[in-house]
Amino acid sequence: MNDSTQLFLWIFLSLDLAVLLWLLVSAVRRRIRRRKILHFGDKAEEEVSETLRRDFPNAAVLNNVYLKTNRGTTQLDHILICKWGVFVIETKSHNGRIQIEKNEWTQFYKDKVVRFHSPILQNESHVRALENVLKKHRTAWKTKVNGLVVFTSKKVFFSKREDGVLRLDELSPYIKSGGKTTSRRTILTGIPGRRYLTRQKIVLLERHIRKHSVKGQKSRKAHNRKLKSLDRSYH
Repeated sequence: MNDSTQLFLWIFLSLDLAVLLWLLVSAVRRRIRRRKILHFGDKAEEEVSETLRRDFPNAAVLNNVYLKTNRGTTQLDHILICKWGVFVIETKSHNGRIQIEKNEWTQFYKDKVVRFHSPILQNESHVRALENVLKKHRTAWKTKVNGLVVFTSKKVFFSKREDGVLRLDELSPYIKSGGKTTSRRTILTGIPGRRYLTRQKIVLLERHIRKHSVKGQKSRKAHNRKLKSLDRSYH
């Protein structure tokens, strides 16, 4: 083997090694980024759960509920069943300026620009999933389900205000007041002649939802894979 051939092989091997190293570093960075996103998401959900349990001591608070849909399963961050009604709450940990559009929202924070699917549309599918569960109960099928989106960061602000899109400190007052907007001044339970849910009804609804929730790890893994694909599409 002459010197030129050896040089070519060394260059070829070095390039291969450099490519492999770059792929490895990229994979590690993606994994670290994914863990950070999950960490902030978990922390945000814990904050919302603590707020709900503190401000609604006589209510039922269900966290990370998996329900069946026509496409598999969907995960609901929080379900609040209180005397003011039933609420499906989608939690977001984004901060900075949030540009709100119909289908896709954009986060602007420092030098970061992140696009993500509209949490309003995302939560609408969660509301429908819960409504389908309640329809299976003879006394719960008329219960209205309300969808709310909550951002937990104190450094978040919106390009415009949307009804039902709230900061964490606005969540409990919004529910207890029936909504502080002209478009939806009163949140009804859907039961004619009644404004509040009784404690008995709250317990009944909680038991029915728990009974129809998906508890298997297989469905949760499938849902997590779906989230990863969405993360690649919108970030």
